[in-house]
Amino acid sequence: MADHVHETNNAQKEEENETPRINNYAHKFLADLDEERERLGAEFPLCALLIDEAFERVYSTGRIPGREYYADVYQQKPIKVTQKVFVPVKQFPKFNFTGKILGPKGNSLRRLQEETQCKIVIKGRNSIRDRTKEEEMRESGDPRFAHLNRSLYVEISTIAPPAECYARIAYALAEIRKYLVPDKNDDVSHEQLLELMEIDPKSAKQYSKSILDKKMMTGPSSSKFMNIARQEQQGMYQNESDEEVYEAKVHSYGYVRGKI
Repeated sequence: MADHVHETNNAQKEEENETPRINNYAHKFLADLDEERERLGAEFPLCALLIDEAFERVYSTGRIPGREYYADVYQQKPIKVTQKVFVPVKQFPKFNFTGKILGPKGNSLRRLQEETQCKIVIKGRNSIRDRTKEEEMRESGDPRFAHLNRSLYVEISTIAPPAECYARIAYALAEIRKYLVPDKNDDVSHEQLLELMEIDPKSAKQYSKSILDKKMMTGPSSSKFMNIARQEQQGMYQNESDEEVYEAKVHSYGYVRGKI
């Protein structure tokens, strides 16, 4: 399921790597930072670190660090709020959080953005499917790709009148948590499997077979997700030849193991 999601979600990756919109004043500020970094050289690593953080903040928020901004609630002037969200990749290194957040063909992420009215982007290490391209971007030294040196995280941002802006962020934080639970048998995974069955039945069959066989090896389950997987597997076996069923079982038990 994860491979299928990554291959069909190029649009989300392009959105992630797009150049942030910043005004002319911010561009001049970044140019001054570049000159300052070159003048300092490698003798002041802490200063270089602060400059890198300033670059990342400007590209993330479009604002100049150090300036104090006020919310104009009287005129309801729109503001932009950006919040980074921790992803527990170190605690659960084998779980594919990116695939769960994206969902089949990126539909889960798109729905989440529509419901919360926020822009939600996956950033950090291993956020790009093409690992070679990601390494090239990381080594380029371009400040736009500085986030690739950090652990995987989710960036949530929105533009709206002050009260509504923070309400959207709060709602998005509550909803994104469902996708950061390292469980392949919860309601989110169950809904994504049903959706994948409609979009790509072949991938859904492979995914449900693998999940069901792995669960049978560890113990019984009564979750809705597992019931759907069993029903899907029973329906597949009725329509497949004995040879196809045998090959599917061999594959799912790990003799020819593929990525989920």
